[in-house]
Amino acid sequence: LTLAVTLCDIGYEVFGVEIRKEVLEKVKRGEPHFYEPGLDGRLKSAIKSKRFKVFKTIQKNFDVSVYIITVGTPIDDSNQVNKFMIRNVCEEISNYLKDGDLIILRSTVEVGTTQKMKSDIFDKTLKNYELAFCPERTIEGKAMIELRNLPQIVGANKTETALRVSQFFSLMTPTVVRVSNIETAEL
Repeated sequence: LTLAVTLCDIGYEVFGVEIRKEVLEKVKRGEPHFYEPGLDGRLKSAIKSKRFKVFKTIQKNFDVSVYIITVGTPIDDSNQVNKFMIRNVCEEISNYLKDGDLIILRSTVEVGTTQKMKSDIFDKTLKNYELAFCPERTIEGKAMIELRNLPQIVGANKTETALRVSQFFSLMTPTVVRVSNIETAEL
């Protein structure tokens, strides 16, 4: 939510997807479902401006070329990262993926997760897409400030993708750090 609002602040139109009904309804009213200093007013402004719209699922009429995945990655009972939510989001995106689309994974994951989603899900679409991992690095209580100030790490396996993602994030933060590949960014 903090990233969505920040992207709206810099002029992007953002379509959010939230599967939890109570959270979806709150966000549609311009009410965050968690406390973050500075988020409340900026969320209301983003909703009012109509640059931020939230839905329960991806809509067929979304005119998008960039998908950003920011879902929780809780630890399961056997102390393993639960990738259920990431897998679900990736599968939903794969139903709408077009040639030239960019997918950016930001959730905290173990090394190799992005490539696993690529081979297990996205490659099966036979679309010519781009994929990057750009970790979310903000801490609670400072996210709205840090999104605009912290360097953004960009990991991609193609130079063209790294440049595209770097350009995307350079509008938000003054420093973009490109690393050699997706796995390095996941580290």
